[in-house]
Amino acid sequence: MEPIPIYDASAAITCTISSDEVAGRVELMERLRVNLQRLDHTDHGLVLRFPQRPDIDADLRRFAIDEKRCCRFWGFAVETTDDELTLRWDAPPDARGLLADIAAWLEGDEPIARLSGLL
Repeated sequence: MEPIPIYDASAAITCTISSDEVAGRVELMERLRVNLQRLDHTDHGLVLRFPQRPDIDADLRRFAIDEKRCCRFWGFAVETTDDELTLRWDAPPDARGLLADIAAWLEGDEPIARLSGLL
């Protein structure tokens, strides 16, 4: 059974991150990419899978909070098991192309500059 979407379809597809936050967010996203074990596509977005470690848990929770603050349209849920952390990342239909670009970056080895304009 496919989960109910958790994105905010009523929010504008805009990012309000301040310029002084970009470097920290880029660093955080790079750490997440390095630790990513698997990425699954869903009907509403992505599920990112990571090893269960306290540092990654803290990074995932920080990312979800910070990213939701500047991009209100995203939907995030962090879940934990004994051996895995997951980040569910949902996007409204109008932001699916943007999420596809992020997924391609996460799965590849391109520098984060590929996401220029997203941060």
